Amino acid sequence: MTKQATTRNRVEAAGGGLFSDTTTIAALLFLAAKFPHRQFNSAELSVLSGVGRTAMSQIKNAADTPFSLGKCTLQRLDGWLAKHPGFKQE
Repeated sequence: MTKQATTRNRVEAAGGGLFSDTTTIAALLFLAAKFPHRQFNSAELSVLSGVGRTAMSQIKNAADTPFSLGKCTLQRLDGWLAKHPGFKQE
C-alpha cells in the first residue's frame, strides 16, 4: 500500500467513513478512563476536555506548557487548566 493510499484511508476514517463521531468520542473517553497515563495529541485533548483548538494551540505554545513532544495526559492538562482559569471554557 502506498503512502498516499494510507493517508487517504486515514482521512476517510477520520471523516466518518469507518467510525462515527460518537464512536470516536466514546473510544477516546474509554482510553482516558482506562489508561490515565496515556498521552493524547492536541486534537484528541480538544475533544476530551472541551477546550477549543485555538486555545489548545495557545496552551501548547505557553512557556509552562503541559505538552511534551506534542502530547499530554488528560490529568496534566487538567492540572494546567486549574492554574490558568482563563483557558477553561464554561
